[in-house]
Amino acid sequence: MIGSRLSQLPIRLLAASLLAVGVPSSLDAQGTLSSLQGTVRNESSHPIEQAQILLDPGQRQRELRTDRDGRFRFIGVTPGTHQLRILRIGFQPRDTTVTVAGAETSIEVTLVRLTALREVAVVARRTGLYGSVMSRDSLKPLEGARVELLGARTRDTTDAAGEFIMATAKPGTYMLRVTREGFDTRIVSVRVPVDTGVGIDIVLKPGSHLLDAHMEMLWAEMGQRINWKGVDAAVVGRDELLSRGKDLEIALKFAPTSARKGIFIDDMACLYVNGVARPFATIRDFSVDEVESIEIYPSGTEYTKNLMWRWPPKGVCGNPSGERAPRGALRAAQIVIWTRR
Repeated sequence: MIGSRLSQLPIRLLAASLLAVGVPSSLDAQGTLSSLQGTVRNESSHPIEQAQILLDPGQRQRELRTDRDGRFRFIGVTPGTHQLRILRIGFQPRDTTVTVAGAETSIEVTLVRLTALREVAVVARRTGLYGSVMSRDSLKPLEGARVELLGARTRDTTDAAGEFIMATAKPGTYMLRVTREGFDTRIVSVRVPVDTGVGIDIVLKPGSHLLDAHMEMLWAEMGQRINWKGVDAAVVGRDELLSRGKDLEIALKFAPTSARKGIFIDDMACLYVNGVARPFATIRDFSVDEVESIEIYPSGTEYTKNLMWRWPPKGVCGNPSGERAPRGALRAAQIVIWTRR
């Protein structure tokens, strides 16, 4: 009798341990827990920030909001069929069914913008840039936000619905700056296509929109460079770098904008970070996660000369002992990295 009880003791201890860490007793029947992750984008493939994600809506629902890259992730999800509801102000709600299997399940979700008169006008022209600005805390649209497309010399102010339109924006990659009193300034890269419009929605965090005079001057110089850049220069936005790994050098090599121009990036380029010269630094010192956009200028393509004037007289460009471009290659002489803000 005593021997029988002792033989059952390890089993009882294991059962008690499972209960202590919250593992369901039906774990064997359900399988191991999984994670469910995904990305929410609009019709223009731009990520939607602060979208509300409901997993199995109802009394026992779990809830998350997407980050600035439109991503979300639920951990500890039981394998099987689940319901997802995606909500975001200004977009049609989306309900979808997803089957969770294996250690990790990934999905992509597209939300369709609710039709508005201003947006109908944009769709009819099929060019330029349009979107909305909202508060991160209240998720309410922000009226009176100033939206400026740096390098395109075009701007707009949001209306009562938080919407803006830049229908005359030329195709290309730009930096979009959004400011409003009582909120932090937001800078994001945006690519305006050739034959169609693009929608983007910006979430502002309550804070201060004021930047020091030096930073304002650097942004103004960047806008001039993009507006006057030579045909062999390139501006690469974050959307071209994503999904190519963490290595910035490799991501930049295969980004369509720079790859089409055949620009070779070696270790000898003069590197600037947020407009400030960085002697001895190379793009190998940065990862894709840190970057919002990159300006690339082969020799003779930066017509404003403001980068040349800002380089210290005795500053060394890049790594003198590093990789060099092949002779005759179109090599990047100056590179400006703009970090995420």
